[in-house]
Amino acid sequence: MTIAIILILTALGYFAAKEEYRLKSASLVFLVVLLLSSSTLSTEWARMSSELVDDDGDSHYGLPDLWDGKQVVCFHFPAEATPSEFADGRHHIDFDGTDFKTDKNWNSTGACVGGFEGYENGLDLLNAAIDVRPILFELNVTDYGELGLFINSIGGIDLCTIGPCGDNIWTSWQILHNGAVAFAGISSLSLNDDSVLTFQTTTTTW
Repeated sequence: MTIAIILILTALGYFAAKEEYRLKSASLVFLVVLLLSSSTLSTEWARMSSELVDDDGDSHYGLPDLWDGKQVVCFHFPAEATPSEFADGRHHIDFDGTDFKTDKNWNSTGACVGGFEGYENGLDLLNAAIDVRPILFELNVTDYGELGLFINSIGGIDLCTIGPCGDNIWTSWQILHNGAVAFAGISSLSLNDDSVLTFQTTTTTW
């Protein structure tokens, strides 16, 4: 397929250019397409050959090594409410939307979206991950002003229909930052260059 595209574009470049520039134009088109194809093939190979980080002391534990040094957002859905697309394990989706690896042995079902760079605020990174699959990761929040944002649902999942919610007990989304519970809210959470945010359910009593 790639070779066919290269040949077609080269031919178009040859016949479209003025006669005295045909050879140079065709060569230029060929070179550009070859470089683009090479980059695409390189990216696909990196995805296919990536392995999951097996160091449980690493914040990227269980994630593709392709994302080392990059930022990641993981959504761990309750087993009884996992979207059907992610029911077979934890999926790994690159920042461009490519679902390239599934860990069927992970202890949670859901998806991680990664490969992001340069985000300094938790909410900005979360929104970037949601934009990759806006329906599956649809976010609904309530803004309590100075108290921050409260996550009502992710992916349309109302946790109070799954877990207990009452006068002294509540099931909600919990945020982990590099494996530890984040004590700052998502809108005020400061990130590192390789931050991993994980959203999972928790039940709190008081």
